Amino acid sequence: MDPQLLRSIWPVFSAETREQIQAIGAKVLGLEGPSHEREADLLPSLKRLVHSLKGSAASLGLDDIEQVVHAIEDGLTHIRTDDGLPRAAVESMLRGLSGIEAAMARGDAGQSPQVDGLAGLLKSLGRDVAMPESAAVLSGLAAKGLEALELLEAALGALCSPDVPDRAAVVRKAMERARGLKLQALEAGSARLATLSESAALGFARMEPGGDAASLAASEVAGTLVDLRGQLEFERPPQAVARAVETLRAAPVAVENGASGVAQAPAPQEARAATDHTVRVAVKTLDSLALQVELLVAGRSQQARRSESYRALSDGTHEVLRQLERAASELTLAGGGAALDSLRSGVALMRSMQKRLLEVSREAHRDSEQLALVAQVARDDLRDLRMVPASQLLEPLRRTVREVSARLNKDVALDLAGGEVRLDRRILDALKDPLLHLVRNAIDHGLETPDERRAVGKPGTGRLTVRVEPRGARIAVVVEDDGYGLSPERVRATAVRRGLLTEDAAAKLTDAQAARLVFQPGFSTREQVTATSGRGVGLDVVQATAARLQGSVDVEFWAGKGTRFTVDLPLTLAAALGLLVRTGTTVSAIPSDSVERVLRLTPDDVGTVAGRVVARVDGSQLTFLPLAEAIGLPRLPLAIESGRVQTAALVVVGGDKVLYAIDEVVGQQEIVVRSLGKHLQSVRHLAGAAVLDDGRVVPVLNAPELVRAARPETRSMATESRRPRILVCDDALTTRFAMKSLLEIAGFPVVTAADGEEAWGILERTSCQLVVSDWQMPRLDGVGLARRIKSHPTLHSTPIILVTSLDSPEDRAAGLEAGADGYLVKREVERGRLLELVRQLLPANAA
Repeated sequence: MDPQLLRSIWPVFSAETREQIQAIGAKVLGLEGPSHEREADLLPSLKRLVHSLKGSAASLGLDDIEQVVHAIEDGLTHIRTDDGLPRAAVESMLRGLSGIEAAMARGDAGQSPQVDGLAGLLKSLGRDVAMPESAAVLSGLAAKGLEALELLEAALGALCSPDVPDRAAVVRKAMERARGLKLQALEAGSARLATLSESAALGFARMEPGGDAASLAASEVAGTLVDLRGQLEFERPPQAVARAVETLRAAPVAVENGASGVAQAPAPQEARAATDHTVRVAVKTLDSLALQVELLVAGRSQQARRSESYRALSDGTHEVLRQLERAASELTLAGGGAALDSLRSGVALMRSMQKRLLEVSREAHRDSEQLALVAQVARDDLRDLRMVPASQLLEPLRRTVREVSARLNKDVALDLAGGEVRLDRRILDALKDPLLHLVRNAIDHGLETPDERRAVGKPGTGRLTVRVEPRGARIAVVVEDDGYGLSPERVRATAVRRGLLTEDAAAKLTDAQAARLVFQPGFSTREQVTATSGRGVGLDVVQATAARLQGSVDVEFWAGKGTRFTVDLPLTLAAALGLLVRTGTTVSAIPSDSVERVLRLTPDDVGTVAGRVVARVDGSQLTFLPLAEAIGLPRLPLAIESGRVQTAALVVVGGDKVLYAIDEVVGQQEIVVRSLGKHLQSVRHLAGAAVLDDGRVVPVLNAPELVRAARPETRSMATESRRPRILVCDDALTTRFAMKSLLEIAGFPVVTAADGEEAWGILERTSCQLVVSDWQMPRLDGVGLARRIKSHPTLHSTPIILVTSLDSPEDRAAGLEAGADGYLVKREVERGRLLELVRQLLPANAA
């Protein structure tokens, strides 16, 4: 297909295909279960979905996807609803769907949507991938067949256009070409190709008169040409067929505008679309609309502020008039003369101006109220557009659990709950990868094998629960398993082995503190890298995503009984009310839905319990902290420390409550939270920033992180010196992990990257004290990485060692000129030279 045409169609095809893949996967899994639990229409509806997806892929010439779907369709042909699908067939079909999803991801990125391992997938689905008999028979006709098809497709496109100079001549040539192809096929012994060629010739004959009959015939001819293409097994689909199909799709519009004499009856799908009241909206369009609504909300606040200013001016004018009238009365008593006349004229003019100002004030107030109504309706409509059921997030997990558990030889029963809860589409999209990490982590690390479970008296099948719980204006995504339970001892040992903590520091951690180490970048208890674990990437992504979405993540565990991860998030990312509070000279915004109330505390309300400052509220003792200290501002003396009344905000997230001391409440207004970018994403207490109606920019605080940071176990975590972290970058997996092992044995924590771009991303979000990099790598090589590091304002002092097979003096000079602090040839790594150089470049107390 023409690349430009494919790009224009791709967004709609991608969205539709992903929905179909999700539905097909769910129905395939349903066919594996007990027959009495299945819907009566399960198998027919599955076949309809598969056939529809195959047709869509074929119309766009996506051969790889079409072949996989065709193989799935063949596998369903002889299946009866009562029998269901065998386990092996289910797994093969799910692998096929995963392959299509990966191909779709490539297409979304602008690449060719090819399916990796196509031959293996087709073989597992029971389809013979050897050259079909028809293709073998027609191998000698490939060049002639291609030429014939191109001419037939061009003729079809011409006959579908509004202006055809000599319609009869075009039809006659097309028929001759089709019948010529038929004769060639008969000579080669291909009856199927001959039949299709004759059908095309007859179809072209019916197109000669024009009108409705020609329109219907054109549709049949287009389908016949598509079948011809499939019979000839071309490597790439002809472009003209797709163009003809698109022309046919546009034909009703041409007829409606009177541009052509060829009419076409609406297809059933088009007829259904006429009564369908829903449309697909691109995410980019929604984002643009969201920005405009946010600006509208901000404009409404500014308009309300301006209306209040008019009212204040009107009141001030009234006071001026009152004083002028008093002066006029005094001049009258004193016989003011001409001065009195001038004053009276001025009073009359001022009264007229006051009347006009009062009218403007009323108009501004009316406009402000109207704008507020429009803004509210627009925001509500946008929220409804963005709100989608959580089932779109949960249902794809069924295939993930099935594939991962089969690979790890574990039996897992997945329970999904809360699929009806609606949440912001932006949150749903951002949660897909973190939730996938949590589910894989639960299967790999959390759940035992069937034999291990039976040995401790558990059922052989592990239970994994993923649910979405509404919590007022927020939601909680919970991933819970009934497996081993997180082991604090193992986490401590891993942290020490990887150099994140010293043995003394690890021993001082409580179990809850140790458990939160799993969210550290690069942390993994897996000793070896597998297809599922051991890369040190996963739970840190969950925490970073939660923080970016103004939320938090927490972990609970019970030895031998299971582990629970809870991700707390807002229900929507749209504009919301913010409570503006002042601490010192800094004004900050806290989402109002997280502030239960504002209190005035007396010295008698505050005390200490086990070294912890608490305040008594409604008979409960709550943690009491200065907000300035929590957000990294200089700590100023509190009013309560000098015996005065202290203002405090009660911040509540879930069931946790914390009192934060503030200086005053500045006000409350609608705010639109804006991202602060990747450079500040590690500042956990910040959810973003907002522009107030007076133009000031204020930080928006992350309430869940404030509550989490106030927990005693979090606050008491000792600040221990850590061994420096080293980043190893090499595109060769063997070399990368050889150097990683060498450095880890020496006691250094190590993170790895496959090329310079990946390494740069790690450096931007993770503190590394030294970089060991290969020279020749894709995307960004070692020299480019060295230059980028040395030109960065904060990373320029990070030592970098280039390890390469290039050993010429010129190469060494080029590496050192780029800013490398050390240069090693790869054979020197095995001789201990790498460790020696690392210790030289790191500070003496660190190495």
